[in-house]
Amino acid sequence: MLQRYIMKEVLRAFGMIIGGLMLIYLSTRFASYLGQAAEGKIAAEHIFRMISLKMLISLKDLIPMSLYLAVFTAMIRLQRDSELTAIRAAGGGHQLLILSALKLSFCAALIVFFITLYAEPRAELSLVEIRNQTENEATIAGVKAGRFKELSAGKRIFYAETVAENEHTLENTFVQVQNATNIGLMRSEEAYVEVEPKSRDRFAVFIDGISYGGIPGALDYVITRFTRYALRIENNSPQDLTRNVNYFSTADLFKFRGPLYSAEFQWRVASGIATLLTPILAILIALASRRSSWYLGLITAVSVYFVYNNILGVGKSLMKKGVLSPIFGLWIIHLTLIAILVALLIIQRRPSGIRRRSQQEILHATSGKL
Repeated sequence: MLQRYIMKEVLRAFGMIIGGLMLIYLSTRFASYLGQAAEGKIAAEHIFRMISLKMLISLKDLIPMSLYLAVFTAMIRLQRDSELTAIRAAGGGHQLLILSALKLSFCAALIVFFITLYAEPRAELSLVEIRNQTENEATIAGVKAGRFKELSAGKRIFYAETVAENEHTLENTFVQVQNATNIGLMRSEEAYVEVEPKSRDRFAVFIDGISYGGIPGALDYVITRFTRYALRIENNSPQDLTRNVNYFSTADLFKFRGPLYSAEFQWRVASGIATLLTPILAILIALASRRSSWYLGLITAVSVYFVYNNILGVGKSLMKKGVLSPIFGLWIIHLTLIAILVALLIIQRRPSGIRRRSQQEILHATSGKL
């Protein structure tokens, strides 16, 4: 019953924390994608699918952090309301608290392992495919009807009178291109975006128009009528994903040898291991915090969490550079944390034992005098 009650308190705090973090993440990501859609870099109809994939990827960071803070919050709440004293009086000590947290962290770690080892590489590939797919569906660099749009630091200015019903074709368009020596003006009946398959460069294609080119102030302008004219508006170097280990499946990582592949595998596993270990750290920090200064414990808990994650990131970089041996790799960081947890547990349990012995000695001495 006590264990179930503790787990319920942790889950309640976990739901509130991860709900708030997800809401913040979704709002910021949604605003970012809306801005990209307005610039014509992605198609608006794919925003929710991209947000869903990004949300799935972000859960590998949000779940460990939320569980860590939830355990700390629950322990502080139990300690503040003296419920922790009652639990100890009923025979529940560190073992009960740690076992309760481990049951929850084990379930959370399974979800994190699934995301990092299986879902994340596939989601990242899907995001790249969606971006490539939607480049042709986006309008010309976010040009909106009746508004001027500056590109390339003002060297190119687009304008369209109306947008066709398909929302991908601009009608009655105008563009000004300014070079070092001359200025070119061009208008056409229609325009749309086209992506070159090999280079992935984006072109604004103008249909049935006329262009004027020359030096400002001179009379010798060149007038050209055209049926189709393509103007490059964005350079994109093709992405070679075959050598990017971030998009490798976990099974493919074992097919190659080298620090790069070892670092990537250990990095994927690190989030799940952190999900298992950090809740125990949260318990020990919370129990060491006093009721009147619990906020100092919170600052300590948050600081320690980010230090641990930053050290993992540094370890990953050192592994990629070959400075840190893959044999030790990130494992030594996890083992160091385990050693710290054991040391903190021993320190926290020792004073209570000393107090019990002291009380027994006092009672024994008193009874001897009587």
